[in-house]
Amino acid sequence: MSENKQNLEEVLTCSVCVQMFREPVVLSCQHSFCKECIRSVAEKSKSGVTGEQTTCSPEGEDVRHVIHCPVCRAPISLGTDGVAGLPLNFQLAEIVERFSSDAKVEDNIIPHCAVCEEDNKSKAVKYCCYCRLLYCDDCLSAYHPMKGSLKQHRLITSEEHLSQGNMKDQEKNNSQLSTESTCDQHDQAMSLYCVTCRMLLCLGCVVEHPEHKVRDIVSATEKEKATFLDKTGGLEKSAKEIKRCLSGFKGIQNNIQENHDLHTKAIQSASSAALEALNSWKTSALETVKTRHSDWSVQCGASVKHLSILEEELERMQQASKDLLSSTDVKFLQGSKVLTERYVLSFSYFLPLSLFNQAFDKTSTTH
Repeated sequence: MSENKQNLEEVLTCSVCVQMFREPVVLSCQHSFCKECIRSVAEKSKSGVTGEQTTCSPEGEDVRHVIHCPVCRAPISLGTDGVAGLPLNFQLAEIVERFSSDAKVEDNIIPHCAVCEEDNKSKAVKYCCYCRLLYCDDCLSAYHPMKGSLKQHRLITSEEHLSQGNMKDQEKNNSQLSTESTCDQHDQAMSLYCVTCRMLLCLGCVVEHPEHKVRDIVSATEKEKATFLDKTGGLEKSAKEIKRCLSGFKGIQNNIQENHDLHTKAIQSASSAALEALNSWKTSALETVKTRHSDWSVQCGASVKHLSILEEELERMQQASKDLLSSTDVKFLQGSKVLTERYVLSFSYFLPLSLFNQAFDKTSTTH
């Protein structure tokens, strides 16, 4: 698919079902959606899921049903006719029809069921626009019966779905969504991301995040990756600085022990040749040296242990960052927040490197 054609397809895609527009209606805020998608939003809000209210006449009849636009969250009054009274976007419908009729289906592509076993996949006959999965007849009957909450899902033929985009990419995306993220509350694929709450959403969850900024998985991943790299980009530099400080403190620790031995021998040699009157001086001098070097050794040992722990944590975080960046979009979104907070939290428990440098310089000068 050419870039221009792909951009046009994105413009002709409903932001609720993430499919090509079907009977597009336009709201008073000038945003357009599939008629069935707005009907689903209206039914959920009317049942009290979204907390939106319906104004009633004294006789109890609905006079004005208010919903919020799924894109800009503007309040929209449906009037007494409800969704049926919304105007059809004829121009948009005509563009979608022309685009669909001009789209060429790739040759030799057979849509396969996303639920069947990998070794024995059947040909798909239906596609659920809410679950974003392809089903064969058997799997549709067994796992997606059109009753209960599933009755509200919109099914189209696999041929219709095939004509709306690249089937290979669609099957890969459906397989990934079905195996990695399914909403426990609504039993739908989580194909959206709430930037405000930093969490994955399914289509049923959107109404529970009024006025929040919601993106599709792909654009949210690109944005989060940029933020993630910006916040964790200093890992390598910090790791090198810590290695330098750690090497320096280990060298000082060895020098402290060597100096301790040399000072002890020098004092013992001098005291043996001194007069008995110098015995008190000998004891005092030895005690001073022992105490001083013991304090230095304890301080340096604590610094070595401190930096060793931080070095190990950084190595683990570096590996975790690499693994996360090479993972799927969903796993990245699920783990990026945790790893970013872990990075910030890890450094908050350690002294700034400038204090280690000061201690390093001070101890080096002393010795």
